[in-house]
Amino acid sequence: MKNKLKVIYTLFINMIILFLFLEIGLGIFYNYHDKSGIDGNTERIIASGLYEGDDLDNESIKEIFRELRQQDMKWEPYLHYRFKPMNGKHNTIYENGLRKTVNPSLKDSATALKIFCFGGSTMYSSGARDEHTIPSELSKLIHNNFPSQNVEVTNFGCHGYTRATENIQLQRELIKNNIPDIVIFYDGVNEVISGHQNNEAGTPTNAYNRRKEFKIAHSYKKRISLMVYSSNLHRFVTTMQRKIFTNSAYKQLTARPDALATDIAETYIGYVKISKNLENAYGFKAFNFMQPNIFSKKNLTEAEQGYFKSQQYYENLYKLSYETVRKDSLMITDSTFVDISDVFDNANKTTYFDFCHTGEFGNKLVAKKMLSYIKSELTLKMNKNVTVPKTE
Repeated sequence: MKNKLKVIYTLFINMIILFLFLEIGLGIFYNYHDKSGIDGNTERIIASGLYEGDDLDNESIKEIFRELRQQDMKWEPYLHYRFKPMNGKHNTIYENGLRKTVNPSLKDSATALKIFCFGGSTMYSSGARDEHTIPSELSKLIHNNFPSQNVEVTNFGCHGYTRATENIQLQRELIKNNIPDIVIFYDGVNEVISGHQNNEAGTPTNAYNRRKEFKIAHSYKKRISLMVYSSNLHRFVTTMQRKIFTNSAYKQLTARPDALATDIAETYIGYVKISKNLENAYGFKAFNFMQPNIFSKKNLTEAEQGYFKSQQYYENLYKLSYETVRKDSLMITDSTFVDISDVFDNANKTTYFDFCHTGEFGNKLVAKKMLSYIKSELTLKMNKNVTVPKTE
């Protein structure tokens, strides 16, 4: 009996040692593999012509994407997470978790006309330098049109944020008495991604991971499960399974039912209604821009056709949810709802570097389109802020 126990104990110890050996070895391999993959993917992006015409050399473009990979998040109540501060060469994130915006018109923040820009990674402007994000491009355009005005544009965009999260962001600013004059929402992409991920409309992106982690401190089963599923060995095994059975290293996702698209659209419309109530209570003007994606662009370049094909499982949700929103009676009559999903239809060069993120050229086009719709409200707000000098 003692010998059997000794054998079992020895096998158990050897298995742990083997597991640790494989885990460390695979960790070293994947660390190198992932880092080299960043530059490999960026090489393909450079070859697509995305940055043609921009004052960027290839190494600078690689630096932009390396910095994106280095970004980290920390827990934030109600929002799930926000950015940790980062002082990159091209990506600057302040202590408050917000990305730097170039504001050439800003003279005094306390008295400035404030424009809040909400959205996900597309509003954050992944793949662009601080000076060429959508908010920065918008701020520069405003300065060109109103050079004597005091205007501050703030980029609240964060990877994975949906309209639900953005509404909470806005509410938290209002509670702090940080009241904007104009609010810009730039949505559509993450509403579909989160709906597809969770097979449910209106939930945050990656909510399924938060469910797995909930109360993990009180469950050994959850701890062990999370350790296994997040291990390098599990990654290796599942990757090999997919390569053997599907000839792909990546999980093959499938389309969701059309009914989910309707739910996504109705949920989005509900959040627009909520923000309009806030608009009336606090005196700001909110504009709701429906953002473009690879499925809404008419003429795709060769590179973009590849992005379309690789992410085609999203297509029905995007097309149906967007169409449902367009046909809604509130959206039809509301001048602050603006569908700019066709903004790249006349672009004859590569605009995307995946199915939804755009380069600096695309950001300029989006900012220009936004200004054309908010310009009259901007002028109205500026006129109201003019102080008439007293006469003796």
